[in-house]
Amino acid sequence: MDEEQPVIRPWWLLPVGRVRPVWWVLIGVAFLAIDYLAGPESQFPVLYVIPVILAGWYSGRKPAAWLATAVPLFHLGVVLYTLPPGRNTTLLAIMTVARGVVVLIMALWFARLAEHERQLLRYVVKLEGLLPICSMCKSIRNERGVWEPLEAFISQRSDADFTHGLCPNCLRRHY
Repeated sequence: MDEEQPVIRPWWLLPVGRVRPVWWVLIGVAFLAIDYLAGPESQFPVLYVIPVILAGWYSGRKPAAWLATAVPLFHLGVVLYTLPPGRNTTLLAIMTVARGVVVLIMALWFARLAEHERQLLRYVVKLEGLLPICSMCKSIRNERGVWEPLEAFISQRSDADFTHGLCPNCLRRHY
């Protein structure tokens, strides 16, 4: 029999899996440290989106939402702490909140996208290749060379269950 081929995922899809949320907190803290070292004149780094998206994909909605909310607030705190006194901070606060909302929406979107992919992986099982099937009884020869009923073969390899009935043609022909 042919060996099972690995599933090839598109290059643009993130790998499937789960990661503990503490890692995203550590990455967020590292970005805040870089932001602090860059000084008060640096703009809101686009790179903040990366840990938030990864948190949404690998850890779910809550860690992503917390990170998407905390990072802009801490960024605002760092900027307010490092700005010289007497500067107007109203526009800075408004822009930080607006950017934070956009990052939060992206975090929730990626978390939902990851959950959708996990659901698809749970429900989609693919049978591939040529199946040796008996023309009379419809049994299928499995990998070990043993003939087994079609229903058992498919049920063991997928989440499908079978019910039995008669189509109108067979009902007329046999009854």
